[in-house]
Amino acid sequence: MSSNNEWLGFNPAETEAAESFKGGQKPIPNGRYQAIVTSAVRKRTKKGTGWFWELTFVIAEGEHEGKTIPFRFNMVNESAEAAEIGRRHLRRYLDCIGNLNPQDESELCNRVIWIEVECEKQSYTNKRGEQAEGINNVITKIDPYAVSASPPPKAAAPGQPSVPPWKR
Repeated sequence: MSSNNEWLGFNPAETEAAESFKGGQKPIPNGRYQAIVTSAVRKRTKKGTGWFWELTFVIAEGEHEGKTIPFRFNMVNESAEAAEIGRRHLRRYLDCIGNLNPQDESELCNRVIWIEVECEKQSYTNKRGEQAEGINNVITKIDPYAVSASPPPKAAAPGQPSVPPWKR
């Protein structure tokens, strides 16, 4: 009989340990994808001299549904140019979701948009201080989600779960 560790959410004794942490999520091909932001977190820069918004975009349909792509919008940075670019990019996102005055993180999430994605080779220093390279996805454009000419979906009846907007 297996025993589930409620706090962890699984029984570690019944799970094989990973040998390697390499690989992770493979990049998706260049293209245009329907996506939704599932989280928006305000984070401090490594140096602690600035901050940025990190939004997690999730592909909402198709072959790559569920794949995630994070994007950082610099708000305060030692580089005034980096902050200006971040603010301009965030303004574009706010235009696309139709909310120029969000009041909290939840208002940045759960809105369907289009993103254009490209694969980019990146060099970085890993946690062991070694130089490494990888191919990651980057978002190169964000567009509003164009609603089709069909009528809007009916609201769910009371007591029935509503369908998330990216599934409509």
